[in-house]
Amino acid sequence: MFDYIHGNLVKKTATEAVIDIQGIGYLLKISLSTSEQLPDIGQEITVKTYLHVREDAFQLFGFISEEERRVYTSLLSTSGIGPKLALTILSGLSPERVVAAVQNRDESALNAISGVGKKTAQRLIIELKDKFKDITSLEIVDGLSKESLSSIENETLMALISLGYSRIQADKAIRKLSGNDKIISVEELIKQALKVI
Repeated sequence: MFDYIHGNLVKKTATEAVIDIQGIGYLLKISLSTSEQLPDIGQEITVKTYLHVREDAFQLFGFISEEERRVYTSLLSTSGIGPKLALTILSGLSPERVVAAVQNRDESALNAISGVGKKTAQRLIIELKDKFKDITSLEIVDGLSKESLSSIENETLMALISLGYSRIQADKAIRKLSGNDKIISVEELIKQALKVI
């Protein structure tokens, strides 16, 4: 029904954005990935959309890029994955990393996301592997690597984001420390990451 909406950004949080179009405010559910890339309040923006219709509600989801929306709709096609969990997955991993985790059969990267258990991670890999075959190079945002993080690195990423650091800052700090065999726990990696962030 809606392919995209274009208007002024009047509100943004980690999970929602409101875009004003000629006096009507459209509330969009968004991922952390999209939230971090939104412009300042008051600026014009174009957001790709997905409309989810239930008997009791219409929910509009917003995406900063066509690639993110494509990954989102692919997640929705997986049995047992609803709109909320699909958005949670894209808040835990960037679209590039979701694709990489599926293609590399990296269960631990998917397991690190809240609400994604072992069976769900396995189902995502099985059901999406063929769908993601043709996605060989999603656009890399801000030069971030496509390589999947380990479960310890993913937990650290989420912890740093919850402390107020951006995904990009946290990702870069973690990747600076990757390959350090002395870091064997989330607590230690957080400590070291805070030193280089």
